[in-house]
Amino acid sequence: MDGNEKAQHNRDAFQIERVILFTDAVFAIAITLLVIEIKVPELEHPTEQAVQVVLAHLIPKFVGFFLSFFIIAIYWTAHHRIFRFVRRLDNRLLWLNLVFLLSIILMPFTTAYQSEYSLLRTPWILYSINIAFTGLMQIALQRHLSNARHKLVAHPEHEHPDLDIARPLMSPVVFISSIALAFVLPPLALRMIPAVAFPLLAFLNRKRHKRLTAAYHGKHGATVLA
Repeated sequence: MDGNEKAQHNRDAFQIERVILFTDAVFAIAITLLVIEIKVPELEHPTEQAVQVVLAHLIPKFVGFFLSFFIIAIYWTAHHRIFRFVRRLDNRLLWLNLVFLLSIILMPFTTAYQSEYSLLRTPWILYSINIAFTGLMQIALQRHLSNARHKLVAHPEHEHPDLDIARPLMSPVVFISSIALAFVLPPLALRMIPAVAFPLLAFLNRKRHKRLTAAYHGKHGATVLA
């Protein structure tokens, strides 16, 4: 590697690091805002019974908090997983990443909205649109990275199973399905759909990932990025 190539490599690495640091900051803010939305109730005459009643009223908010916390955590680990392949950036990748982060930073609002009105359909539909959109943006990021023509990922890593779109496709499938079911199921039942669907889809995806990983290593050898 000559001096010019080394300088370009350093510039690329610095720009990638900036994007990752900015992305991590947005994720951290979004997760923090989730819990800020859960306010401690003010009681004029606090008693054991009164605090237990208001705590029971906060259960939907805690359910929404934990659901969105783990969804955001899953997307953060997914972003970490795919960006380890990035060797350089282009303008399209930057904008795809920014729109992806837009969907993440909206999540505290949609979470609070559907938690506050847990007995209504519309807040859940808005929340589901938010999560599904996040999944679609994750797919767009992975498709862009895995396209060999863009040369953002070194050969043969653009074929790596971690860039397969089956995993990020799970959230859009689950939450778009819940939107359709919102017109036939009670609102509380809608909240149970992710708890039932995600473990099943995750099990199927693990089997697919193992199969793709074995094929990838069989094609390119064990020395490529794992």
